[in-house]
Amino acid sequence: MTTFNRALYFLILCLPILAIMLTSTVVQAQERWFQIEVSIFTNEGIADRAEEEWEANRIELNYPEKLRRLNSIANLFLPDANSENDQILNGDPSKEMIERETRNRVLKRTRPKSRANRRSFKLIDLAREPYTQLPEIESDFQQTNQALQRSPDHRLLFHGNWRQVVTQQSDAIPILIEGGLAYDNQHELQGSLTIRFNQNQDRVVLDANLWLTEFSIIQNTEEVWSLPIVPQHLRDRKKDFESTLSYFPNNVYHMNQSRDMRSMDFHYLDHPGLGLVVLVKPINL
Repeated sequence: MTTFNRALYFLILCLPILAIMLTSTVVQAQERWFQIEVSIFTNEGIADRAEEEWEANRIELNYPEKLRRLNSIANLFLPDANSENDQILNGDPSKEMIERETRNRVLKRTRPKSRANRRSFKLIDLAREPYTQLPEIESDFQQTNQALQRSPDHRLLFHGNWRQVVTQQSDAIPILIEGGLAYDNQHELQGSLTIRFNQNQDRVVLDANLWLTEFSIIQNTEEVWSLPIVPQHLRDRKKDFESTLSYFPNNVYHMNQSRDMRSMDFHYLDHPGLGLVVLVKPINL
């Protein structure tokens, strides 16, 4: 085989690999990452909640398909960590704590191990971990949340701050929202948020499908509300508990809104029972 033929043969063999690499590069270049921060809170004023009539037979509540939870930083680490490390990672660890913990666990796994005991280890890159709650130092809502917590007119129910690739509507992944007090396996605040592009893909859109529920141990027989159950694979087993009391949803305030958003601007979704503030920032990774 001549030198030319060998080079041609080698090129033919490499073409599939080159095609895969090129496709992967194009896909990565097309991905548009954003950091999303959301706070959801109550409007405690009775007059505000009475602005609209809420009827059980006129509201249909449901969870969308492809629903997922936000990850916590602690869940990104291996499950065989000791209790001391779990205590370090609980709450809101700093970047330095995360880096130190990652390095320590790598060092622990450098010693020889039997094949049966080997486990894969994943280095954590927070910048590229989608749908993962970021540390408080990354938040732009610290003052906003503090003001909400001090206000007699509001209660902060949920705060999320994460990064994700924003896609068109057909590929968008809804995020499960739970917040406020727990009643059996239901929460005051439940529903989903979906972040997607508009049809022209020149504006990020927030779809909010949320409901705030007032529970009581006495059932309202005039308005019988039905709440959807969180899909089995998304239930938080740590929060599952059995109560000696039965709780009934006596009133439900449903927020079903969509909002086109400009990047780097605060946006507020108003509602008689709920309020939502959101900030969307494009990021380069």
